[in-house]
Amino acid sequence: MSRARNLRRGLLVTGTDTGAGKTLVTAGLLAGLRAMGYPVKALKPVESGTAESGGVPADAALLAACAGAESWSEVNVIALREPLAPSVAAAREGVSLSIEPLDEAVAAVSQEDSLIIEGVGGALVEVADGVVVADLPVRWGLAALVVAANRLGVLNHAMLTVDSLRARKAAIAGVVLNTVHGGEPTVAEQTNAAELARLLPSDVPFLGTIPFVPEEQRSHAEALAAVTRDTTTALLAWTR
Repeated sequence: MSRARNLRRGLLVTGTDTGAGKTLVTAGLLAGLRAMGYPVKALKPVESGTAESGGVPADAALLAACAGAESWSEVNVIALREPLAPSVAAAREGVSLSIEPLDEAVAAVSQEDSLIIEGVGGALVEVADGVVVADLPVRWGLAALVVAANRLGVLNHAMLTVDSLRARKAAIAGVVLNTVHGGEPTVAEQTNAAELARLLPSDVPFLGTIPFVPEEQRSHAEALAAVTRDTTTALLAWTR
């Protein structure tokens, strides 16, 4: 499958670790593509930590709003209460994690829609028994987008994530740095972009740095589309 067809079918957004900014980037891409007239569908197959938001999967709810879905239930397949790795949270709830419902949710999306899926945690986190996030791009015919938290240590985290995806023969649409705090950047944060661009394999584009988004703007589709506009444009160019 060509990389252009991969991206037209959709993206699997994964991250260097928890808190890297996957939800922010996924929501921004959905909102931006929808504003450009692209038919998009969102999926957050597995979400843990719903107890912190009144039992509602908060990430799925945001993605649903940015994709124009009526409810988070159209976006989320498995919701787990505790903010833990899915395998741990599921075991503590007595829930069995199976890949079949996730496969069915992906298969149900029309081929006319671009499917943007947000993973959970990092690339090697299990989403079902024996299946990790890094397995999903090839399994579902998607390209992978890596969101890397711009902080000390990201070079190692980003390269390990890319290596995990490449080992599974995934098409990687690129790596984007996400600014995870406001205020003055550290020296590491000032130099990470150039160094990451140098280190990435030649077939893995570096897609730039997303500025810090204050908490009060993180539920606004227009604001998220604006800060991810360059990433969206680069991804569209990648398919040509």
